[in-house]
Amino acid sequence: MGTGSVTRLDPGTGPDRYQRAHDLLVETDAQVAFASFTFDPTLEGSVLLIPDSVEENGSVPLGGTVPSGRVLSDGKSTWQNGIDRALAALEAGDLDKVVLTRKVTVGFDHDLEATTVASRLIDQQRGCYVFSVDGLIGASPELLASLDEGVITSLVLAGTGVTDESLASAKMTREHVLAANSVRDGISNHVSVLDSPARTILEFGDIKHLATRFSGPARNGASVLDLLATLHPTASVAGTPTEKALDLIREIEPASRGRYAGPVGWFNRDGEGEFALALRCGLFESDHVTLFAGGGLVDGSDTVGEFAETELKLRPMLQALGLE
Repeated sequence: MGTGSVTRLDPGTGPDRYQRAHDLLVETDAQVAFASFTFDPTLEGSVLLIPDSVEENGSVPLGGTVPSGRVLSDGKSTWQNGIDRALAALEAGDLDKVVLTRKVTVGFDHDLEATTVASRLIDQQRGCYVFSVDGLIGASPELLASLDEGVITSLVLAGTGVTDESLASAKMTREHVLAANSVRDGISNHVSVLDSPARTILEFGDIKHLATRFSGPARNGASVLDLLATLHPTASVAGTPTEKALDLIREIEPASRGRYAGPVGWFNRDGEGEFALALRCGLFESDHVTLFAGGGLVDGSDTVGEFAETELKLRPMLQALGLE
């Protein structure tokens, strides 16, 4: 974790933002940086944090209490309007998959302490990537990309349920395959040999996902930031084909996702690092929080099932906020 004072920088927009982030780290003569990038690379709002010093394996006090809160907006009507348009586009054959986001606003009696919420997530969401970067706090189960000692790894999760049986449908399989293929195609250019074990089911808390893990030795010169530039946004958070999915998301979602579903993690001067997708998270602003939950839509998706999936994905953050 970062300690002491922290320098906050803006890596900008566009496909070069990852290279600019690396250049900014080098310019500050620091060894490591933490970053949270916007979902849409054309939009501003990405954050680069460079601490004076870093404490590895630092302990975080677990538990803590949060002030009383209440849901101010469940986001259902806005989400419903969007899903109707998305399902119509899928039925027309305009694209194969699109991921739609639901936003929920929660208000509190007093300002929230970020460290308290993050510590509760660490305690409650074992096995997830817990992050707290400039007001964006969450516990993501999905590893977008890591590079450690010359080995690249990515964990794709798509298809969500509470039992193995709920993940056995053709719809769940199709949703997952499209996501896995997008990562496989992107990561192949950066490894000399790609290893991909059979698809499996992984459980995080009480939520299960279809999962595919990719790994392989990095080609000479590859960095974790190169992986971000190639992989993001994957079909897990955008859809297939990517550009058509992005265009539809921009058209039907009434507000930007900001850094939700963007890469969040750390990297060093040598190009090593680890980035999750910013999922199961909320944007904290004094006495209120905007929570996010997304779901992948494919042919065969239905409104009732997709809404239930967003409810399931909101549960970790609501639990951490004492509102489940």
